[in-house]
Amino acid sequence: MMLKLKSLFIILNLFLLQLLSFAQDVNLKKEFVSPLKFETNLSGNFGEPRHRHFHSGIDFRTYQNGKEIVSVADGYVCRISVSPWGYGLGLYIAHPNGYTSVYGHLNEFRKDIQNFVRKIQYENKSYSVDTLLNPDLFKVKKGELVAFSGNTGYSEGPHLHFEIRETKTEQPINVVNSVYDFKDNLPPEISAIVFYPLSNNSFINGKAEKFFLKVVKRDGVYVCANDLPEVTGLIGLGVAYVDRMNETSNRYGAKTVSLFMDNELIYKSNLEKISFETQASKNSMFDFEYLLKEKLHVHKLFVEAGNELMIYDKTINNGMFSLNEKSKANFTVIITDYNNNSSELNFELIKDNKNYDLLERDGYLVKYDSVFLYFDSEFRFETQIGSLFYDTNLKIEKGKKRKYSQSYIIGEDHLAVNKDFKISFYINDEAYKYKDKLFIMREHNKKSNYLKPIIEQNFISAYSSYFGEFYLWIDTTPPKIVPIRPKKTYTEENLNYLSFKITDDLSGISSYAIYINNRWVLTQYEPKTKTIFYQKDEYFEKSNSYKIKVVVKDNCNNEAILEL
Repeated sequence: MMLKLKSLFIILNLFLLQLLSFAQDVNLKKEFVSPLKFETNLSGNFGEPRHRHFHSGIDFRTYQNGKEIVSVADGYVCRISVSPWGYGLGLYIAHPNGYTSVYGHLNEFRKDIQNFVRKIQYENKSYSVDTLLNPDLFKVKKGELVAFSGNTGYSEGPHLHFEIRETKTEQPINVVNSVYDFKDNLPPEISAIVFYPLSNNSFINGKAEKFFLKVVKRDGVYVCANDLPEVTGLIGLGVAYVDRMNETSNRYGAKTVSLFMDNELIYKSNLEKISFETQASKNSMFDFEYLLKEKLHVHKLFVEAGNELMIYDKTINNGMFSLNEKSKANFTVIITDYNNNSSELNFELIKDNKNYDLLERDGYLVKYDSVFLYFDSEFRFETQIGSLFYDTNLKIEKGKKRKYSQSYIIGEDHLAVNKDFKISFYINDEAYKYKDKLFIMREHNKKSNYLKPIIEQNFISAYSSYFGEFYLWIDTTPPKIVPIRPKKTYTEENLNYLSFKITDDLSGISSYAIYINNRWVLTQYEPKTKTIFYQKDEYFEKSNSYKIKVVVKDNCNNEAILEL
């Protein structure tokens, strides 16, 4: 009976919230049209958990490049960004209603905007552009053509990344259901519940480790598939789920997640806005270890001390609980998507009355709200306030002896970092010979990553967002350049399109350029295929003969030159 009353209470609250926001929702729906001229569905929705951030917009599926993109409301183009990374070609339009619309992964801008951008690129001799524009330069009307869809930047297929941001705060807002409607009557799918011991005297089935339990659906409600654990001490819960929409197989995130303990709401997250300043806290809200090892998004139903997200409507004791005062408790998890479809999980936890020895943890205690410093004669490791999300016993030990330094193992790969920490090495006489080619390597799971070095007298430092094994290494090998098209002769006709594959096996590519008759031409880099290319444009100068030069540098300033 209590469960039914609680469900009715939730439905009534949702209804009242909808009524209160109805006027604003209707206004937003009237203010903005679709950025596309055809109906489609979403390949990504607002707030989806990604590797180290929440998805800040929605992804319209376009299936191919070159689809017309229109301004969703009257306004002016206020910013243009061009990069091989991120949004690729990005366009920002400011609207007089207090919002800014963002269009990402574009293939090209409309002709007058494209010409404006091309002029800046040639003046700066740089493909990358990030510029703010005068309000009078490119005024646009609702529904007016502004660009064409593409697959540029960090994109895995043709689509339009689209956002509406509050102009004042620059925070993206949810547009699913509040601005645009999509066919969706499918509730979230819950797959597992995770139990977390959160103190030195917390145990789950007698062990001080996480406990994973699969979930199944019976009679429209989710329940645990197997026996629940007995718990003692301070406990937290996590839940694994995905959401879906009709007519697509994509997986999405949820809008709200609520946890009730004996019918009392002790945790509720509500993802309606995203602050770019707190994006790293996504890996506090979602379990980073399950993401790395299982590619599973487990939403923690408790708030860690260093979590900076401002998306929690209500928590009691930050969603953490204990059964010290009672022998058992009933729990309900309710997950609601952006179209107000909900799923519910119910279970009962029983207190473990056994006594266990207080857990002693190995490693160095690093507090989330303090600076921590470890050093010896060769090495220094330093955190800043807020580097971690909670107080952690961190492993710090020597690894293998490498050619240019001792290696040091710091923490575990799966331990999430909020703010970068600093690694420093003393440069010995052998390494000092290669000072200009020296850098700090991070190694994890047999993969190596270059960290940008900072040289300070006889010390070399770098910042890292991830733990692992660190040591000094050098890169004296230049990048490789291989012609793709054309491979041999160069005439005016086959200069319509030039492409080269460029690779570097250590420090990575830092710069690249193509010259025709010693004149810089606009060169684009496609990270997905590791190619650079040039397409003949209006700045091309005719000649009786043509000489091509390709120059590529890596991050250790090794240079490769190919002349044709």
